[in-house]
Amino acid sequence: MKKFALRLLLFAAIFLTYDKLFILVAKRSAEAEIDKRLEYLVKGEINKDIIIAGSSTGSRDIIAAQIEEKTGFSTYNLCFPGSGVEFHEFIVNTLVEFNEAPKLLLLMVDDDVELMNHPPLIFRKDRLYPLVQYPTIWKELARQENMHPFFSSFLILQRLTKYNFDLRQKSFTPMDSIIACGSMPVSWKPEDIVLEFGTSERIYSTENEIPEKVAAFKGILKTCEEYNVRLVLVFPPIFQAHSLSFEKRIRRLAGDKVDYYIYNRENPIYQDEDYYNDETHLMRDGAIVFTDETIRYLESEIIVP
Repeated sequence: MKKFALRLLLFAAIFLTYDKLFILVAKRSAEAEIDKRLEYLVKGEINKDIIIAGSSTGSRDIIAAQIEEKTGFSTYNLCFPGSGVEFHEFIVNTLVEFNEAPKLLLLMVDDDVELMNHPPLIFRKDRLYPLVQYPTIWKELARQENMHPFFSSFLILQRLTKYNFDLRQKSFTPMDSIIACGSMPVSWKPEDIVLEFGTSERIYSTENEIPEKVAAFKGILKTCEEYNVRLVLVFPPIFQAHSLSFEKRIRRLAGDKVDYYIYNRENPIYQDEDYYNDETHLMRDGAIVFTDETIRYLESEIIVP
């Protein structure tokens, strides 16, 4: 029995030593990542006056550097294409945990799928995989994948996926190039795309909501209140009529403790397909216009000298 115990201890020591070698894999995985924004976040390097959060509508449609230049308030874009509100809650919570809380958060709201089961908008676990060397990241991954965090706390291999073993330097794609302020405007569109503006009213039904998404949305509201962050819920343009019933639902959930900005529906460019990359994203020219409109709103209603 004693000999067996010694062999077991020897095996454990050898295995743990072997496991620690994979720290190098975890570090290289982070180094090879091209989008550094999440790493900056967990390292406490994003201390800005204004933060923009949301999905690809926020990435494409609003330019943080333009806001900073015209308002004088430091601004950064933490929107991630393909991300849903549960991921946005993670971003906001991580922001206030490791960085100074911003004065203002612009949360881009996806009309009218923000709280629904919409397959393109998910929790972007793939953005977390490269950063498993950071405790807050692997703990969140363990939670997302219903794993007990105990083994991940000391076993590096437990944190790694096949993504981490692709050690090649990553590069931007034409759609995912990030400018210095974190925004991702696009200046091209598929040649064969034809858009038709949708004019019909979309009646919003709470029966289609996902409770976890509603809870995440409320979580963002709570975090902003706790950290004294002024929150503006921004409804960016899409190539169809704004859903008033969806807007009313968001207002009912958020109440009067937050601010709201809906794009200028009288501006004809938002019904001009030349300003859109696709049905839900503006081209850079459109993003410049929408950002300018947002700035005018902020300067008149939010940023008081």
